[in-house]
Amino acid sequence: HLAPVNSVAFSPDGTRVVTASGGTARVWDAATGKPLGAPLPHLAPVNSVAFSPDGTRVVTASYDRTARVWDAATGKPLGTPLTHQGPVQSAAFSPDGTRVVTASVDQTARVWDAATGKPLGAPFTHQGTVSSAVFSPDGTRMVTASEDKTARVWKIPLNDTPWEALAARCPFVVTDGVIEQRVTLPH
Repeated sequence: HLAPVNSVAFSPDGTRVVTASGGTARVWDAATGKPLGAPLPHLAPVNSVAFSPDGTRVVTASYDRTARVWDAATGKPLGTPLTHQGPVQSAAFSPDGTRVVTASVDQTARVWDAATGKPLGAPFTHQGTVSSAVFSPDGTRMVTASEDKTARVWKIPLNDTPWEALAARCPFVVTDGVIEQRVTLPH
């Protein structure tokens, strides 16, 4: 890298690492240290990086007021930018990979559809910069950390979001109380 590294994360299978440095993020082979795919560019420094639970996508958060979802193999952006009114401090996928939560200097956290980039519901507001936000393990809540000296747990409302469409894209399904990977059969 040519600039300080701001964030780093392993892929779920541990074979790749994603880094944020300067205005780009980059996916690397964890064994060889060689770059994989194209750089993931932003217009300003990248603050945060994370892999999706299935390792096929990366989410980045940037001072350019956006978070982006990328194809981890090709480096191509997926969907539209997740746009805030201020720099985006962090971004994370939901446990099922269908949603992204972002935290911003604009004093909000937002939940987004990971495939389309559309916001799901209203922003969650604080009285200061929201520096971090993550989903609960079951994806029904999130916790935010803010410079207003609070951390808050929020229930994510189910009545104002297109959950059926999200569930159809989920790579996992619950059958008889057991989480299994969804299998798509050829036509």
